[in-house]
Amino acid sequence: MADGAPPSGLRLLVEDEFLPGGLAASLARAFSPRPLAPVGPADYPRFERRDLLLTRHRGQFIKPCPGTLNYNCCGLQIFHFGLGCTLGCRYCILEAYLGSRALVLFGNIDEGLDQLAALLDRPPAARPLRFGTGEFTDSLLLDRHSGLAARLIKIFAGRREAVLELKTKTDQVDHLLNLPHLGRTVISFSVNAPLVCRSEEGGAAPLEARLAAARRAAAAGFPIGLHFDPLILHPGWEDGYRETLALIDGRLKGAELAWVSLGGFRYLPALKEVMLARFPGTGIYDAEFVVGGDGKMRYPRPLRTRLYRLLVSGLRKILPPETVIYLCMESPRLWRDVFGRDPGSEGLTAALDRRARQLAARCPA
Repeated sequence: MADGAPPSGLRLLVEDEFLPGGLAASLARAFSPRPLAPVGPADYPRFERRDLLLTRHRGQFIKPCPGTLNYNCCGLQIFHFGLGCTLGCRYCILEAYLGSRALVLFGNIDEGLDQLAALLDRPPAARPLRFGTGEFTDSLLLDRHSGLAARLIKIFAGRREAVLELKTKTDQVDHLLNLPHLGRTVISFSVNAPLVCRSEEGGAAPLEARLAAARRAAAAGFPIGLHFDPLILHPGWEDGYRETLALIDGRLKGAELAWVSLGGFRYLPALKEVMLARFPGTGIYDAEFVVGGDGKMRYPRPLRTRLYRLLVSGLRKILPPETVIYLCMESPRLWRDVFGRDPGSEGLTAALDRRARQLAARCPA
């Protein structure tokens, strides 16, 4: 049964400057390293899915979430530690966005951690409050081998007004549960209808396993986040998403839920051809789509509104009132259709920042 763990047959390729110590030494406990001449992003497409590259990152380690004009953005800051994923979800936008099949980790990650610590040492009013690592790769896919999450959790535990979010489709949390996090790290899980999890999410952990991992993390004091993204229309979707809500109610009752995001299935046009060639049996691209304001294919607005209203109504019945429920990359009109108001990007960011402050203030430094 899939557990969201990386495949054991990965081939670790390490740029010479990162041999033999540091992150390479940690990864070498699980994978046999081979030397690699220096490469850049333009070289990544020539590598295969079984390749794990340890290379130098030459850009910014901390960058804002790549929001889209005309759609509300939550203002999350991304700590950029790697690229790619081996889970094989049949809707993964990284397949079209990155143009690479290999996994990439950055060997000079210490530089990024130093930059992050220096940023967090600024007064809270002069810096962002929320940071995450799950934008360009799964936060925990390789973490049992890399040890990065533990280092990040330690950094955030020492800052009173800053919150880290680790987002995953795995159930690989047990190595984190005894760490002193002081409630300033949110462990978030991507969730979906059971049928979607089984048929479209490849090597990701089953939904029940993710929720069991969320329960273990909550028992260890971690706030939990949930991301229904992408919501996918499929036969019996109303009952499917109600089943997921019931599972959340049963498995996470009493857990501290930080926030829940909702995002409808959307994709770059180039992704469809890539995914149908790789997964000819998938039917998720057969639905009706329109071109959105960001150039991505989206369900028509009335269908998205139905999806969101069902989830919002169900979530409000089972979650504590302080849990922030929000739409990811949606238009002001959709916000008004679903919630009766549009907070705009600034209002959404402010609401999530307030929630982050509540979480960060639970324990003294």
